Amino acid sequence: MFLLAGIANADMPSMERTFKKKDYVFGSVKITQSFDSRKDPMSPEFKLKMWEKGRLLLSLNDMIFDDIYPSPDREMFVGLSNSGWPGSAVIVFDRRGRVWFTANHGMSEFDYCAETSTMLKEWYDGKDPGVQFQERMLAADDILGISLRTCKGERVNLWGVVARATEKARTQRRAAGWGDRADNRKDD
Repeated sequence: MFLLAGIANADMPSMERTFKKKDYVFGSVKITQSFDSRKDPMSPEFKLKMWEKGRLLLSLNDMIFDDIYPSPDREMFVGLSNSGWPGSAVIVFDRRGRVWFTANHGMSEFDYCAETSTMLKEWYDGKDPGVQFQERMLAADDILGISLRTCKGERVNLWGVVARATEKARTQRRAAGWGDRADNRKDD
């Protein structure tokens, strides 16, 4: 796992000042993830970038994933993370650099198999997630056609599990009295 390797204590990030970079090449698409704690180990830079034929199409800060999975035609990409630092859990984006959706730990409350307060947020099978893209999804740009294996071994629709995790977190925030921004608006 890209981030968990640097854990000094069970739930604390490493205080080591380091730079790590991982590249993925899928045909003419190159995706780079980087972790840079050389300036400040407690506030490192997390970056995800994507190029198509050398042209930068996507650049995101504060996102990094354990792994990136391409669709068979390399038109869509899924990033997954079981790490709570920086908090990114999933991203779906296409080869044009369009982000279809993201979910973060905390804003989405997944059905975790193992969880610590900061670093570990195990929600999918990190050893073999079995990410699959359905043919109809590729033809119709249907994000509902992506599935994966959870940490409990169940095959689930990615969009469905993210939607449930997001609603679960929203319900927990409301129960705690936090509410949503929409809940706090007053009608005129």
